[in-house]
Amino acid sequence: MVKEEKKEEKKKRIKLRWQIKLLIIIILIITYSFTLATKGIFIKEFKVESSKIDDSMHGLKILQFSDLHYGSTVNIKTVSSLTKKINQTKPDVVIFTGDLIDENYKLEEKEKQKIIKELGNINAELGKYYVTGEEDFEEAVSILNLSGFENLNNNAQLIYNDSWQPILLIGKNAVKSFFESGQAIPPFKVLALHDPDDINEFKDYDFDLAMSGHTHNGQINIPKIKDLLIDSEYKNNYQKVNKTKLFVNPGIGTSKIKIRLFNHPTIYLYRLNKTA
Repeated sequence: MVKEEKKEEKKKRIKLRWQIKLLIIIILIITYSFTLATKGIFIKEFKVESSKIDDSMHGLKILQFSDLHYGSTVNIKTVSSLTKKINQTKPDVVIFTGDLIDENYKLEEKEKQKIIKELGNINAELGKYYVTGEEDFEEAVSILNLSGFENLNNNAQLIYNDSWQPILLIGKNAVKSFFESGQAIPPFKVLALHDPDDINEFKDYDFDLAMSGHTHNGQINIPKIKDLLIDSEYKNNYQKVNKTKLFVNPGIGTSKIKIRLFNHPTIYLYRLNKTA
């Protein structure tokens, strides 16, 4: 009996130790997801290869940032760090794919002017562009315009780089009118979206590169759990949709729940590479 009691007592102690360890791990993960995981900005680079790229466009750098959600886990220091990080990459083109200010945040005039100054300091020799997200209203559009960004929502831009053959940069609302206008369509075509599901409207247009945000590619990046939390058909940071390479950006800020887990704030750098 005594031996049995000792064995049972030992089992209880072992079980208690594992319960305590598990509790500590859970506390550490929660603390991390609310603090360190939302800080810092990572750069992820992708090589986009195509025979359609003109020789003069070989090596061209397009930088995308998305879902700033200023006022969530993002403040003016974050925006300043973002600007420095972007300029370090020396991009040729910069594209913002929507949701500048968090929907629950009341922006003060001083903050607005500081954001304009910081975003205005972003350097891109061939231009800075944006498309709007569902949280971008008049104030956000005003900030982006005053920061030197050009609106792509209803526009097509032809990007030249010492070449007669440009690349096409376009927002979703301009696609049909541009393709039906009768003017020459550049071989290499880039579509800027906010919501990745919008790509479904353009599957037959054979875009070479499409970039989006909106879902943050899952603020909680745990297999299967992530898929349940993403309200989109496109749940990976990269997937092929017909002939189009679709990328989903993790964004900088947070939406609804102010946490990130295994999914740091990240900007994407696309480097165009001509192939034979």
